[in-house]
Amino acid sequence: MDKHAEQLKEYQKWVREELERSVNFWLKNGMDHEYGGVYTCLDRTGKLFSTDKSVWFQGRCAWTFSYLCHVYGKKQEWLDAAKSCLDFMEKYCINREAGDRMYFTVTADGKPLRQRRYCFSEGFYAIANAEYYGVTGEKECIERARRAYELIYQLN
Repeated sequence: MDKHAEQLKEYQKWVREELERSVNFWLKNGMDHEYGGVYTCLDRTGKLFSTDKSVWFQGRCAWTFSYLCHVYGKKQEWLDAAKSCLDFMEKYCINREAGDRMYFTVTADGKPLRQRRYCFSEGFYAIANAEYYGVTGEKECIERARRAYELIYQLN
């Protein structure tokens, strides 16, 4: 094997190890097994310093774990993490009285803290549901993604 091929293998190994380390950090420290979703305020050691949850991060996490399944193959723990975030968003993070706009931050148990005018939460909710649908085929998720996309389109 030539020098470049060996170096490429070393880089691929490093990327895979870093991916595993990062994913395992969030699965071990971030997932909320009581209310669902993921805690977003962790220090580098995994210690929780606030239980408030960023709504856009719920969508980003759901998208990330769904995408990992798409690229690296389905793992039940990744699917479970994505579903937990999607379910948390659906249950707690949509302000139905404000035309299905999403909150920006909520408490650990889903009580609204802040709603913004921009639509990052809706955007991550849309791509997370679409990616999860692509992995699982759950039609409800693609319908959620389409509704969120339409909302974003109308707002902009």
